[in-house]
Amino acid sequence: MMQSLSEQAELFYYLFQCILCLVSLLVITIGLPGQLLPGLAALGVWLLGWGGEETDLPAVSQEVWFLLGGAALAELVEFVSGWFGGQSVGATRQGSVGAMLGGFVGGILGNLILPIIGGIFGILGGTFIGAYLAEKRALEQQQRDSATSSDDQEKAMKVGMASLIGRILGLMAKLAFTLVCLFYFIGQLIF
Repeated sequence: MMQSLSEQAELFYYLFQCILCLVSLLVITIGLPGQLLPGLAALGVWLLGWGGEETDLPAVSQEVWFLLGGAALAELVEFVSGWFGGQSVGATRQGSVGAMLGGFVGGILGNLILPIIGGIFGILGGTFIGAYLAEKRALEQQQRDSATSSDDQEKAMKVGMASLIGRILGLMAKLAFTLVCLFYFIGQLIF
């Protein structure tokens, strides 16, 4: 049985999206926001009007909004996950902000120092170091202001580790979103 041109285009589109999802998984593991790739491809297809028949365009636009919205949400979750990780063990505001900024700066420096694989190590290391240093500084400041004694080192280490674990969970959420997209596109190919 011969497929029509629009059926072949749809098959190619979903195959291309599957490939983009696999590339996205790789890009995420090096510390970049790869989950945006399928959404940007779907947006391009939709804007160029390759969505098939005129009646199919609303369905394609829903797919575009799901992919882009989900990708943005996954990026936000990954970005603030270090903050929430630190907050779970009682981090100060400075420690939580240090986790977010440390992850951001670490990702940039990691990619500059060791291209391709340095980004993920930079993000994770930067989250820990940023949370640890900022929390330690905030606790030392509190200690000077109140003239009390406490174990700043241990508390800062807890905040750093909790922020790191939160960031890892955020990265896993980003990977999970991309896997959901991959399975969706595989399902579209099969059925």
